[in-house]
Amino acid sequence: MTLPAGKLPVDLLREWLASAPVTDPAVVVGSSIGEDAAVIDTGGPELLVAKTDPITFAAEDIGDYLLAVNGNDLASMGAEPRWLLVTALLPERIVREQASGIFDNLSRACRSAGVSLVGGHTEITVGLDRPILVGCLLGTVRRDRLVRTSGARPGDSVLLAGGLAIEGTALLAREHGAALAARGVAASVIERAAGWLRSPGISVLPAARAIHATGAAHAMHDPTEGGLATGLHELAEAAGVGLRIDMAAIPVLPECRLICEALGLDPLGLLASGALVAALEPGEVGPALDRLRTAGIPGAVIGEVVAAAEPAPALPVFARDELARYLESQGQ
Repeated sequence: MTLPAGKLPVDLLREWLASAPVTDPAVVVGSSIGEDAAVIDTGGPELLVAKTDPITFAAEDIGDYLLAVNGNDLASMGAEPRWLLVTALLPERIVREQASGIFDNLSRACRSAGVSLVGGHTEITVGLDRPILVGCLLGTVRRDRLVRTSGARPGDSVLLAGGLAIEGTALLAREHGAALAARGVAASVIERAAGWLRSPGISVLPAARAIHATGAAHAMHDPTEGGLATGLHELAEAAGVGLRIDMAAIPVLPECRLICEALGLDPLGLLASGALVAALEPGEVGPALDRLRTAGIPGAVIGEVVAAAEPAPALPVFARDELARYLESQGQ
């Protein structure tokens, strides 16, 4: 059976991970559905946190993008990003100026984030029609400050920082503006959404720092491909809990809603980098929201964590991201 573009089906991923057990006792957090990064105990006062993620959809500002998507997963564990390795696969017939622009952007992004670019690999790759960057980002976290997706507990409130769906909406606006205009989406809406990769941006590091500073986050998770709905499913599976989500409380950004309606897409299944889900004690929600407001980040309580056996409205399931589904429908 041919697999569609996007994330591997979760049943296949679960089967694959089960066949690759981790035996090294230094591994604190290994490969599992829902966990954002690996955590290694090197024996020092801090734990090493590692993540790898590619950029395959976007070409503009690709260095900023690479650092943000990898940094989000470290931030969700409570870690600070420090060292980056990059594999750069460049298409045939790329000109020197284009390649230089990619690396200049990557260097600027690293300097801005205080991250050291320490190695990687570069090549011109046969068969590509666009640049692909794969990042491996390393960071550290104090032993007593590690946050796991699996830490969510029944009774916790579910908090969403940021709105939906920044990344997917921005990519649709940037790369498919003509199709949106043809379907009646106003030019001002397309222009605003296209700018979201820069402002508010897709990094959740400020949101994670704000929530982590409360010391009360039991879990944080960065919903990406497959949207918020998939991110919530991942959190529930990692923690072995259920979720009771108030769909009306989910802050779908107006531009996202308009663009999704025009293309027949569901915001809950659209690439959602730029948002952060957190599970924390109800009594700590107020301080977390205050810290988010101080940082200029919107936040909303969207539900609660319940026991896995407790009845709760079913969350929608997306076999693939809505962006990937749209691109396939356009023959891309």
